[in-house]
Amino acid sequence: MASALSAALVAVLALAAAVGRPLLGAGIVVVQLVFTLGGVRPAAVPAARAGAWLAVVVSVGVTGLMIFGGPDDLWPAAALLGLALVVAIMIQLLRTDGRRAMTLSLTLTVAACALAVLPVGWLALWAADGGVHAVWLGLLGVGVVGLAEIVPVPVAARRSVAVLLAGALAAGLMAVAGGVAAAVPAVGGVVVTAFAALTAVAAVAAADRVAAEVGGSTAAVLAPLRVTAPIVVAAPVSYVLGRILIG
Repeated sequence: MASALSAALVAVLALAAAVGRPLLGAGIVVVQLVFTLGGVRPAAVPAARAGAWLAVVVSVGVTGLMIFGGPDDLWPAAALLGLALVVAIMIQLLRTDGRRAMTLSLTLTVAACALAVLPVGWLALWAADGGVHAVWLGLLGVGVVGLAEIVPVPVAARRSVAVLLAGALAAGLMAVAGGVAAAVPAVGGVVVTAFAALTAVAAVAAADRVAAEVGGSTAAVLAPLRVTAPIVVAAPVSYVLGRILIG
């Protein structure tokens, strides 16, 4: 179910990217809210709720700056993450519960802020030359992985095939779609899609590992992470490779 929702969310983001940057930004905000409030806030770690809300403020703030401020780089992320680190430390200093597990709590807060900001890589990539097509190709890789997770075959087989299939679909898309082929170098498009798929596979595998370790009813709480984590972690990979290989 989580994988199907992840694939559906990828499809929504792809459609949003085709319409324009503000709508893509709105879709990214949805991803950030689900990731932070659904995946981080319920964590059984002191001050997890405060850390999650800090991650919401930082990530949505960065997204808003990139939508309405117009920058095509990631300087808003660096600026607000620096402030977030200071606030995260203040949250620990203001705790009145004896500050148990302070290192774990601080780590969760800082990691949540950093991870929640990562999806803005899709916005930054959209603004580059050929960016819309690069975003589509990256999301294609993530979506293929999400759909592959639904197939009832051995885990290693379906994930390996998903990465190969994503690359093949990217190559086929550029062969038949003249607009994509004109905007995106063939090798660059395949690399972006394949590595986005590979990163999404790693995110899904990590979510499964965490769910297996916590076990029981707690594992169900991780469903929002499984839905959004592939989109979150594939964003910086797609951005870096897209800017290097595409534009």
